[in-house]
Amino acid sequence: MFTFLLDLVNEKGRGIHAYSAAAKAAYAKALSEPDHAAAFYFLATSAENFVDLHDRQPLSSEELEQNYKVFEAGINALEKVGSDSSENRLAALNAIVKTRIDASA
Repeated sequence: MFTFLLDLVNEKGRGIHAYSAAAKAAYAKALSEPDHAAAFYFLATSAENFVDLHDRQPLSSEELEQNYKVFEAGINALEKVGSDSSENRLAALNAIVKTRIDASA
């Protein structure tokens, strides 16, 4: 359900343009799959924030790999609960967001 975003990022080379494409695709999915809109919105804004933060900036391969791992972990966690109850999906989304906030603090 969410892993197509990883495929898209990989197909486009894991760079800034790849995350921009992933953001656009996730926004579109948020509109077409309202039961998962919050998760797709979170993934879209995560990808978009990466683009905004690093646009026109040099990036090391380590930074790109670290961002990919964080993006991948979020997608995989959401994928695991994608067909669960809305309560479980929300709990997973909340846990992912809290982890991201803790990591950036």
